[in-house]
Amino acid sequence: MPTYRRVTTPEGARALATHLNGNARDRPVIVVTTPHGRTEPWIDIEEIVDQVGDIAEIYLVPTGPHSWDLSNNLPAMTQVYGGAGRVYPVGHEWASEPRRSPLRFAYSAAEGPKATTALIDDALHMATEAGLFDNVQTTARVRLTGVVVGIVADRAMVKLDGRVGIVPDALAFPGLPLERSLQPGQEVTGLYDADSRWFDVRESRLEPDVALSSYAAGDVVLVQVESVEADRASVFLHPLVTVDVTHTAVTSNPLDDLSDLMTPGEVLPARVLATGGEWQLSVLDIDDDEEPVAAAALFAGGPPWLVTATPTDVSEPAPPATAPIEVLSFDVEIDVADPHAEPPIPDAPVTAPALAGPSPAMFDRSRAVRPRPAPGPTEAPAKPPAAAAESASTKSMSLTIASLQAEVRTAKRQRDEVHAQAQGFATELGHLRTELRQVEDQVRRLTQQLEQSRTKLRKSRSTSSPTDAPAFADPERGFHFLVERAWATRIPAAEQPTCLLGDYTLGPDFLRSLDALHGLATDRVADVVMEVVTGKAALSGGRELHQLRTDEAGGSPQRVREDGARAWRVSLQSNTPAARRLHYWVLPDGSIELARVGVHDDMSI
Repeated sequence: MPTYRRVTTPEGARALATHLNGNARDRPVIVVTTPHGRTEPWIDIEEIVDQVGDIAEIYLVPTGPHSWDLSNNLPAMTQVYGGAGRVYPVGHEWASEPRRSPLRFAYSAAEGPKATTALIDDALHMATEAGLFDNVQTTARVRLTGVVVGIVADRAMVKLDGRVGIVPDALAFPGLPLERSLQPGQEVTGLYDADSRWFDVRESRLEPDVALSSYAAGDVVLVQVESVEADRASVFLHPLVTVDVTHTAVTSNPLDDLSDLMTPGEVLPARVLATGGEWQLSVLDIDDDEEPVAAAALFAGGPPWLVTATPTDVSEPAPPATAPIEVLSFDVEIDVADPHAEPPIPDAPVTAPALAGPSPAMFDRSRAVRPRPAPGPTEAPAKPPAAAAESASTKSMSLTIASLQAEVRTAKRQRDEVHAQAQGFATELGHLRTELRQVEDQVRRLTQQLEQSRTKLRKSRSTSSPTDAPAFADPERGFHFLVERAWATRIPAAEQPTCLLGDYTLGPDFLRSLDALHGLATDRVADVVMEVVTGKAALSGGRELHQLRTDEAGGSPQRVREDGARAWRVSLQSNTPAARRLHYWVLPDGSIELARVGVHDDMSI
C-alpha cells in the first residue's frame, strides 16, 4: 500500500537531500512541506498518495530547523519549504534547470486543491518521461475500449465496461491540454489500471504523417510558434512535427527581425507550399478573411489540436482582492497573586512558570502573610524576635513579587511588540502577495499586447502593398507582373521548374470587373490566379474549385462557350459576407482566359 514518509530530523533531511542528488532514484520524488505555524500542509498529501503513490516517492517535511538542512544541501532555486511542494524528476537536469521541477505554492486552504492537482500532474508527466508507465507489468493493466463522456478538472472521463477510466494529459498527449486531444463522444483504446483507474490512451494516437495527410499544397493551416530568432523561426505543424520557416517566408523586408514579428506559443495561419517529408510553409500574403482548414486531430475522431486564437481583452482589470492575512498570535497569560491577598490552597503540586526568580505560587500556606490587628493609640506592642523575623520575610516576599510583576510587565510588553511585529510581517506579506498578483496580471496583459502588436506588424509586412509594385502604364501588363511575383514568392526555387505558370489571358471584362470590385486587393486576386494557372487551386480545399453550371441546380450541366471553352469558378474569399469569386474559361488547348471577378451570388461570366 503506497504511503508517504515524514522527515522530522536534521539527519533525515540531509538523507533526503542526498537521495535527491544521487543516482539511485528510478522514479520522481514529491516533497511537500507545512506552512509556518501548522503541523499539516494545505496540500492534500493523502490525495497525492492515492493518485500517484505507485509511481513516485512521497515525503512530508514539516517546516522547522531541519528544513534548513534540506535546503542547504540542494542546488539554488530547487529548495522547498514554507508550505510549498515540488516534484523532482529522475536524473539531474533539474539541478541546473529548476523549471523542470516547478515549485507549487499553497498559502491557504483555498489554494491547497490547486497545488495538489499541479503536483499530481507534475508527477504524472515526469513518470511518463521516465517510462514508468511503459514498464508496468502488462498483467497489471487491461486493454479496453471506451467512449469519452467529458473532461472535468483537467481529466478526461472514459466510460468503459461498467467502470470509468481517468485520462490525465500525461497519458494522452503530454504537455497539451486535454481539450486539444480528446472530446466527448470520441472512442479511444488504451490500458486500464484498476487500482489507480488511470487509463493510458497514448497507443491510440495517430502517427503524424497520418494526422497531416489531409493537408495539401496551397492550404492555409494553423501552426504554433516554437522558437524565433532574428532570421528564422520554427513552428509546430503537429506537436511532433516542427517546420523551419525562413525569413523570406515571413516578411519581404530583409531588415526585419523576426523576433519582432512572431511570439513563441503564438497560433497563426500559414500556407502550405510543400507537403510530406519536406514540409514548407509561408505566412506571406494571407488575408484575415482567409479561413484556415481544420487543424489535424491527434486521435481518430478527436478535436483539432489547434484553433484560431480569439482576441483577448487586455484592458486594465480591477485590483484583485487582498488575500486573507494570517496573523501570528503570541498570547501569554501570567497571573501574579496580589501580595495583600491570601493565596489559595493548592490541590496539587504547582509547576513554576519559566521566569527568573521564585514565584509566589511556590510558597505554601504555612508561610502565607496574614494581616494583623492595628496597635492601639497608646500602646506600642513589643516586637518579639519571631515577629521581627516574619516582618523581614514579608518584606523579602513583597520585593520578590514586585520584581516578578516588573518582569511580567516586561514580558507582556515584549509579547505585544512581537505580536505587532508579526502583524506587520503578515500585513506586508499580504501586500506582497497582492503586488505579485498585480505584477503577474500586468505581465499577462503586456504579453498579450506584445503578441497582438507582433501579429499586426507581421501582417503589415507579410502582405504586399501597392507601393511595393512598380507602376505600369499598361494595367494588363501590371497584373501579369503581380501574378508572376506571387509565383516567384510562393513557389520554392527548387519546385519552380516543375510548377510552371500556365498560359493565360485576360478576358475583355476582367480588368473592368476588378476595378469595380471593392474590399479585395488586386495582388490578392493575382495570388489566386497564380494558384489557378499552376494547378494548385485544384489541390486546395479552401479554394472550392468547381464547375460554373448553367443554373444553381446541382445536376445542371457545365457552361460551355461556342468555341468549346468550359466555365469554372474558384473562391477568392470564404466565410465572409458577399465573398468574392473568380470566374474563368478553360479553352480546348488547356489555356485559361480570366473572365471576371464578382461576389458569391453573381453567377455571370
